[in-house]
Amino acid sequence: MELNWEPLFLGKREDYRSRFGRTPEPSAHYTFASLWGWNVNCAYEWAWDGPLVWIRANRPSRTCMAPVGDWDAVDWAETLPKRWSPGTVFKDVPMGLARRWEQALPGRIRLEPSRGEWEYVHRVEDLVTLKGNRFRTKAQKLRRFVTTYHPEFVSIGPENLAEVAAFQEKWCRVRSCGSEKALEEENRAIEATFRDWDRLPGLFGGALKVDGRMLAYTLAEPLDGLTVVIRFEKGCPDFRDVYQAMNQLFLERCCGAFVWVNREEDLDDPGLREAKMSYRPDRFLEKATVTLE
Repeated sequence: MELNWEPLFLGKREDYRSRFGRTPEPSAHYTFASLWGWNVNCAYEWAWDGPLVWIRANRPSRTCMAPVGDWDAVDWAETLPKRWSPGTVFKDVPMGLARRWEQALPGRIRLEPSRGEWEYVHRVEDLVTLKGNRFRTKAQKLRRFVTTYHPEFVSIGPENLAEVAAFQEKWCRVRSCGSEKALEEENRAIEATFRDWDRLPGLFGGALKVDGRMLAYTLAEPLDGLTVVIRFEKGCPDFRDVYQAMNQLFLERCCGAFVWVNREEDLDDPGLREAKMSYRPDRFLEKATVTLE
């Protein structure tokens, strides 16, 4: 049976969120807010298939992705060969699903770990308290920023969203987003998220100000009942240690109800990987590229 593909649309937002909530190993990449924001770059489509929703991107090329939903309610030995032909490649597949496919179709699943897509997962408590030698440098940077600038923390909501958007626009000019594809695409996703903020349930955030001037912001959303995802995080490059302060103060002020924080992937960018590893992740949500043979 062929899948019936259609573009994402808001009318099925809550149905999708319900399916996503049943996913045994939820990935930050697949939340509705993430797909909706990045849709401007990726032209996503979805196909509804019993307990599953399959996802694919159409830009820059057609790319099959993992399904969300109750993976354990599916007979994969029957479903995968029926839905997909040999040679199909799936990107961004959580390793828990890839292993289910391996077990269901021995000898027909080829896995290639995609390290650049692994999501960094930390204990919220670790990144709030910054205790011990492994966080000594982070704690020093936080103290230096706070004692130097005495920042004001403010929550993000409809009343100041325009101010945050203006900060993002300025940040993008300073960083010359238009000349770097990755930054330009991220900026489009951020603009789409700001534009539809009131139609994307669960989003929340915080910002830092010094003498009334905004210096940094963070946007986040719950991944599940225990985990918060950091969606976007930007800081003024003129202020040393601003990112360390933004991270710690946001988690301390807004994320006390969560055990884990998912800081997403590094996309194989060496500088980003070094920065993310410096926060000493507790574990990774591992992913793979999967080929059906």
